Amino acid sequence: MAPIRFINLLAISSLAVLACSFGAAPVTALVTNIHQVRDISVHAHSTIAKRKRAASGNAKRCRQRPTSSSSASSTPKSSPKASDPKNPSPKAASTMTHTAATHKALATASTSGGQGKVGLGWANGPGMPLEPWVTKNVKYLYTWSASLYPDSQKFGVTSMPMLWGPTRLSEFTSLVKKGYSNCVMGFNEPNEPGQSNMSPSEGADMWMKYIEPLYNEGYTMFIAPATSSNPNGMKWMKDWYAICNGRCKPTHHAVHYYDVTAQGFIAYMNLWHDTFNLDIMATEFACENFNGGGQCSQNEVDSFLSESISFMEKTDWVTAYFIFGVMKQMQGVNPLNQLMDSSGKPNPLGQKYIQGSI
Repeated sequence: MAPIRFINLLAISSLAVLACSFGAAPVTALVTNIHQVRDISVHAHSTIAKRKRAASGNAKRCRQRPTSSSSASSTPKSSPKASDPKNPSPKAASTMTHTAATHKALATASTSGGQGKVGLGWANGPGMPLEPWVTKNVKYLYTWSASLYPDSQKFGVTSMPMLWGPTRLSEFTSLVKKGYSNCVMGFNEPNEPGQSNMSPSEGADMWMKYIEPLYNEGYTMFIAPATSSNPNGMKWMKDWYAICNGRCKPTHHAVHYYDVTAQGFIAYMNLWHDTFNLDIMATEFACENFNGGGQCSQNEVDSFLSESISFMEKTDWVTAYFIFGVMKQMQGVNPLNQLMDSSGKPNPLGQKYIQGSI
């Protein structure tokens, strides 16, 4: 038994050394499985997920993609050190590009609301007033669930129901029907055990059964499952596309990112766009250090948000972005990113956000 114990100890030690060799990196989003209010299934983050090694070395409305030079070409394009993902097969890339082109005009014509890219990740329930948050820049709203904010259309906001995962399926199928919306969001971090926790095969089956048929029900904007910034998220998506074999046709990708540099965020966004060649929505992001060490200061938060949003505003293939968070309780995320005051109205940072002046 002694030699076996020695081998086991040696293996554990090797894994520990390997783990320590990775640098700080953005992490997964937060768990979103708590009912927040009485009469609508709005789910907000409740606990911080485990730290994940990211793809970084440091750590709606469809628009026409640029055909030559664009703002994206002037931003960092280096791929993260943790992985060097290859582009999808020519067949898969062709399928995705054709789908986006086919539905782009319909998505542009059918989405209502403001004319900007600003989105609200709304975890506050229907009792919190939405009107103070509505400006010409605010275009989208989602609740981490299939439920929409009541009468959101009267505020000129495009609400996007989400099929969070298998545990939310009955809610989704009971609500998301023809005329309910024209946008639909895929699963929340299916690559994470603490989130929707699905294999690519399960995700492909669920998308094809419950989301893809909405093309025939007037839906025109389909946001792919949003994986965390764990490097296995990229692999999950590639495997998902391979299993779908052309039968899953999102028009957009969703990106989640938590870390401390705008340069890392921009590189990550470029990586996803270069890999999948679809328009992108940054549906969760914040200046948040989940990797130990100091937290972002106010100046660092301001710089992170200013640089990130400036990039997204001038990049055609970024169609929407959602700072975390529009909520009273930040639930473990650096409160300096908070956009809402104690009364439920925009605080000074929130005012800058919805006015497009960060």
